[in-house]
Amino acid sequence: MNLPRRHRWIAAALGALCLLGTAHAQTAGKVRIAVVTPLTGPLSVVNGPGQNAARMLAEAINKGELPAPYNTGKGFGGREIELVFLDENGGNAKQVAEFRGLVERQGADVVMGFGSAATCLAVAPVAEELKVLTVMSTCATPRIFEDGKYEYVFRTTGTTTMDSVALALYAQARMPQAKTVGHINPNYALGQDAWRDFSAALKALTPGIAVVAEQWPTPGAGQYSAEISALASRRPDILHTSMAGADLEAFFTQMRPRGLHEQSKIYAPLLELSMYRMGAQLPDGVVFTARGTNGLFAPASPLNDWFITAYRGRFKDTPVYTAYQYTNSLLALKAAYDSAAKAGSTATPAVIKALKGRSIVTPSGTIRLALGNGHQAIQDMAVGEAFFDTEKKTVSVRNVVRFPAECVNPPEGVKSEAWLKDGMAGRKCDGVVASK
Repeated sequence: MNLPRRHRWIAAALGALCLLGTAHAQTAGKVRIAVVTPLTGPLSVVNGPGQNAARMLAEAINKGELPAPYNTGKGFGGREIELVFLDENGGNAKQVAEFRGLVERQGADVVMGFGSAATCLAVAPVAEELKVLTVMSTCATPRIFEDGKYEYVFRTTGTTTMDSVALALYAQARMPQAKTVGHINPNYALGQDAWRDFSAALKALTPGIAVVAEQWPTPGAGQYSAEISALASRRPDILHTSMAGADLEAFFTQMRPRGLHEQSKIYAPLLELSMYRMGAQLPDGVVFTARGTNGLFAPASPLNDWFITAYRGRFKDTPVYTAYQYTNSLLALKAAYDSAAKAGSTATPAVIKALKGRSIVTPSGTIRLALGNGHQAIQDMAVGEAFFDTEKKTVSVRNVVRFPAECVNPPEGVKSEAWLKDGMAGRKCDGVVASK
């Protein structure tokens, strides 16, 4: 359009004012954080603690009530934070459309959360396209940073590979005579990844171990009598399952009369999300993880003491690993925003620069953004066995083994599937600690 010179000058001035207003909003206004998480459906129960923790942390951050090393003033670099929650259910197309809406219409500065591997894989390229800082808190597929490179996407939790390798190392140490393994895993991305990685790691560590039973129930099936019968007839020494929430609880309830837990040693990495609800119905001795050193595996520290006390006081419940994961994401963001503010700007590029490759102190110990070119977290790993204490009426963990992060994660630039097939070459396991 050909405008008179005076009008062109006015239009340019107005444009400059708009840009100035945008920059000012990025450095002085609220930080709006969209939290995408299952609010309905079967996974809403296991992700509920994460939502609770996010709300609790946001309030403490805004009031400046966090303990050291986060007693650095209110908000993110002095900016108040605002959480907006969005239901993750509905499929990838819906999630991609809603992700765009969060950024383009609702003005989200940061998007965090995500429990589904499929959702994470779908939204990561969109986050890059829209140039919005996105922190994945829970989803565990290693493919995010192994199949792609991102500038705006981070993940502050480990992957299924880390879980699976630690479980296989635990089996090698505590069940060296095991000769057979079977599984019952939900037939979707998480179940497929978990079994692929665990079986590959187990075979690398225990040559000759035979897979004698494979069951792939549909997520949410609820009835597992046929699968239980098939597993009971094969009697594997080790039985692996990555079922979670209501599915795992139903499976345990239905298999107890058949004594499946007495025939096979059950390895259930996601048990922690259900074990407090199950209570006395929990079979003793189930091997589990907490996706790192979270929950019962968290090291003693003033920060963890504060977190547990605050969470229990507010929600009358014990925080499980999803609560730690959402907490760790918000603490990573606070550390990055505070650092960026000291350097003079809390605009997204400055926050990304401060976050990339960072080590972050959390209630579950130190996590390091050491893989994925500084975008993927690693942390130490712990495995133990769950028992119900009939006197204290609570769940405890015994026979804990802790593994350094470099022992259970592939080196930078190496894909997990290839690393497992190669016998996990280069892993550094000095410093493994087993409790008495």
